[in-house]
Amino acid sequence: MHYNGVFSRLIKSILTDVKTKRQICIQDGYCPDYPSLVTATWGSLHGSFKSATRVGAGTSAVVFPSGRDAIVLTDLMLTTDKVNGATATVNFTDGVNTVTLISANVTDAPCNIGIAFAGHWQGWQSAGINFVTTGVVNATLAIGYFRISEDKALSYSTWNARR
Repeated sequence: MHYNGVFSRLIKSILTDVKTKRQICIQDGYCPDYPSLVTATWGSLHGSFKSATRVGAGTSAVVFPSGRDAIVLTDLMLTTDKVNGATATVNFTDGVNTVTLISANVTDAPCNIGIAFAGHWQGWQSAGINFVTTGVVNATLAIGYFRISEDKALSYSTWNARR
């Protein structure tokens, strides 16, 4: 085969699942002129995001699961003003159990942080993301995430024992 002035050979191959003998899904349109093997994370293909802005003390429920599924974080961005005596906190919570992901005291400096999670930052069954501010602070949180089904999500006690 001739491509862009370069002669190359293509080996026709198909990746199949060992158990089912079915072809593994292919993403069409990535390279229209020639076959390419493309890998991607589940979050990059099926993720979403939500954001919330707070201009004073209080709590915003930013992302909550549907039923008893779980949230897996892909990204977190938090920005605030510098305000004496103010904080901005991001929590996983199910209404009973709460675990702090990040807490920024913005008395001395504003918070401007962006995290692209490389690990498996997964919550437990029915846990979502709350954004809590104290003081009269202008703060914005953006969360990238995807959901996993209840059968793959852990109970709080199992999740807590594994971390």
